[in-house]
Amino acid sequence: MITDFYYAAEPIGALQKRHQHNVHQMLYVTKGKISCEIAGRSIVASAPALVFIGNYEPHVISVLSAEYERYVLTLNPYLTSDGLRPRRLQTVFSFHPEGFLHALDVSPIDNELRLLTDMLYREWLLPEEERIEESVELLLSALLCRILRFSPQHFSAVAFGRSETTVASVRRVLECNFSERLNLDALAEQHHISRYHLAHTFKRITGYSLKEYRLLCQISYACQQLAEEKTVGEIAEAAGFHDMSNFSRAFKETVGMTPTEFRRKHGGAERR
Repeated sequence: MITDFYYAAEPIGALQKRHQHNVHQMLYVTKGKISCEIAGRSIVASAPALVFIGNYEPHVISVLSAEYERYVLTLNPYLTSDGLRPRRLQTVFSFHPEGFLHALDVSPIDNELRLLTDMLYREWLLPEEERIEESVELLLSALLCRILRFSPQHFSAVAFGRSETTVASVRRVLECNFSERLNLDALAEQHHISRYHLAHTFKRITGYSLKEYRLLCQISYACQQLAEEKTVGEIAEAAGFHDMSNFSRAFKETVGMTPTEFRRKHGGAERR
C-alpha cells in the first residue's frame, strides 16, 4: 500500500528524483513554510501542517523558509482503495469536492501525530520479514483515524455503494486511456448508467468533472515525461494533445507555469 516513506531536511531540489506519479501523497511539514500549486489551486502551509495530494493532481511545491523539514508518504491509489479500512479513510486522498482544503494546520495534535508518524516510519524501515503482520497498515489506519477525529470535514461521509464503485472504475478507465478522446456515452454504457447520472455522480464524489479529471491525467503524464529526453511536442502528442497552443495553455492553467519552465525547474533535458 505504501510505495515510499521518508523524512527529509535537505532542500527540496535534492529530492526531485524521488518524485512519483499516480500515487496519493501526504506531506507532514514539521518545520518551515511552503506554497503549493495543486491542480491549479494555490495554498500556503506552515509547520506543523499536513498536505493531501490525490493521484493525478499535478502539483508544484515551493519552499518559503530557510528551513524545511517534512515526512513524505506516498500510497498506491488502487491498493489504498481496496485495502485501507475503514474505507472512509481513503477519501482524504481521493474525494476532493469543491472547496476541499489540501492543507491542514495540525498544531493542536502535533505531538500525537509526531508519535504516530514516527511509529509508522520506524515500522516501514524494518525489513519486511521483521515486521509484524499488517503492522504498517494498522499504524497507517491509526494515523489517519486521528486526523479524521481532528478534522472530519477532510473525509467524505458518503456511504460506499454502487455509485462510489462506479466512479472508482471510471477513474481507472480515464487514467489508463487519457490520450484518447473522452466518449461520455461509451463510458455511461460501459457502466450501465445514464450519461447525466454518470457526469453528476463523478463530479459530486471526486470534485472534478470527467473532462477536468481527464485533463489532470494528461497534465500529470506530461509532468512526468518532461523529466525525460523527449521534445515538448512529442510529450504533448503522447498526452493526447494535437495542438501545441492548446497543450501549453492547459499546462500553464493547471500547473502555473509553461512546460518549458517546468522542465527547467525540475531538471529535465532542455529540448523543444
